[in-house]
Amino acid sequence: MIRLFTFFLIVNLFFSCSENSVQTQNPAQVINLESEALLAKLETNKGVILDVRTKEEVANGYLIDASFIDFYDSKFDTKASWIKKDQPIYVYCHAGGRSVKAAEKLIELGFNEVYNLSGGYSNWKSSGYPIKQGLEINIKDYKLYNSKQIDEILNSNDHTLLVFKTPWCLPCKQLDPVLAEFSKLNDDWKVLIINMDANPKLAESYNVSSVPSLIAFNRDKSYFRNVGFLGINELNNAVLEN
Repeated sequence: MIRLFTFFLIVNLFFSCSENSVQTQNPAQVINLESEALLAKLETNKGVILDVRTKEEVANGYLIDASFIDFYDSKFDTKASWIKKDQPIYVYCHAGGRSVKAAEKLIELGFNEVYNLSGGYSNWKSSGYPIKQGLEINIKDYKLYNSKQIDEILNSNDHTLLVFKTPWCLPCKQLDPVLAEFSKLNDDWKVLIINMDANPKLAESYNVSSVPSLIAFNRDKSYFRNVGFLGINELNNAVLEN
């Protein structure tokens, strides 16, 4: 009887240890890619390209379709957490040093598919792969709002679309012409663009944690939310049919 009890005890401990070892494993790891491999990856599995260099570096050229967060920005963690995590993210800097640290930070923030460009922008450019020249980040001053001001706007308009975005986010920039077209087609709608960089507490009050985020209201009652880019037809169908 004692031998049988000992046997079951050993078996139980074995499986318990096995389960614990599996649970403590972190499946997410930074994957280093050479320039050629990154180019191929972007053609088949496009996600977010994140440039973590300074504005001065970016002004001299950057990868097409990149979003920008300076790794030395004291709010890097906060801004990076606003990027949707259910997609690949490709990180690069000038030579690969900062981007490795940034990629590791993204893993800590909960991103599961993180790639680092080995050799960085320098290697990409010297390999002859496509780049874009000229800084196109809109750093204009946005109006600061508080909850009281937003409430007044919502209550004074039958239909309001709140759009939370940032100047450094590519899908946010791609949304600009869509919002312009939406306003043109629907002049009874108030479209209010809110920069999350300047209004983080306001975004938090509306439970917004990613950019771009859109919230449609009938007066002060919200009825539609979306995170990410929407085309004009998708946006019209979503907010006008409710």
